[in-house]
Amino acid sequence: MAWRLLSASVPASLDDEIASVLGTGSLGVEIVPSGAGVSLLRVYLGQGDDPQAWHLRAARILEAHGLPTDGVSLTIDDVSDGRWVETWQRALAPIPLGTRFVVLPHEGLVGEAGRDPIRLVPGMAFGTGEHPTTRMCAAALESRVRPGSRWLDLGCGTGLLAIVAARCGAARVDALDLDPEAAHVASEVVAVNGLAGRIAVGAGSLEEAAGPFDGIVANIQASFFLARAQDLADALAPGGTLAISGFVVDDVPEIEGALTEARLTTVERQAVDPWACVVARCSEP
Repeated sequence: MAWRLLSASVPASLDDEIASVLGTGSLGVEIVPSGAGVSLLRVYLGQGDDPQAWHLRAARILEAHGLPTDGVSLTIDDVSDGRWVETWQRALAPIPLGTRFVVLPHEGLVGEAGRDPIRLVPGMAFGTGEHPTTRMCAAALESRVRPGSRWLDLGCGTGLLAIVAARCGAARVDALDLDPEAAHVASEVVAVNGLAGRIAVGAGSLEEAAGPFDGIVANIQASFFLARAQDLADALAPGGTLAISGFVVDDVPEIEGALTEARLTTVERQAVDPWACVVARCSEP
């Protein structure tokens, strides 16, 4: 497996903040001390990712933090050794997800008593449940999924949220991701967790989703919800639930405006600064 590595040197005082934003949508992020007061951020990308788009996005994020690109050694390089994924996962402890689940990133881990374990496939990335947006979406699913319902996990990554929906009682979950590599990973993770009969994984987006759905969960960038709010509403059954994250608190008013125009009414908001999660309900056409 070949990967791409985006690297940037940033002040250590900002490394966590920048990594949390820059790492969204990547395969994984490492923060490596690199001298006095400096950290090296390593963001791992798949071969399907557009390096020019990622370079532009990274430059904008760094500049928003007052860091011009010519001063941070921003580069994107090909790397052929995928062993970094296994090394990174082995360093992770069990990760609580929502109130009911725990993610076990590698073999040999035992989860917290009373939590339902979700196992990842060693050596495969695309999300471990550490990010606040994933945790907020999982919490929303715990309170919104009804027994026997049908859900769509859009931009599924590892398939964690699809698994949460199924374990919370959904009879059928479709899990889609634009990146075929992510869809492959999700298929493996779903199988390892014994849910291949209830979760259908594929590559694609709303165009490949055969609704209507009782609920949709999507952890994607803000621009998607602004552009596709009506399409999301059209994919939901009347009274269906939309649980979305992947955007910051400042984006919420604009996103909720787009949802309102598409007959989606906000019923719940969560925030783990700077990230936000919105739950909306679809009204009758």
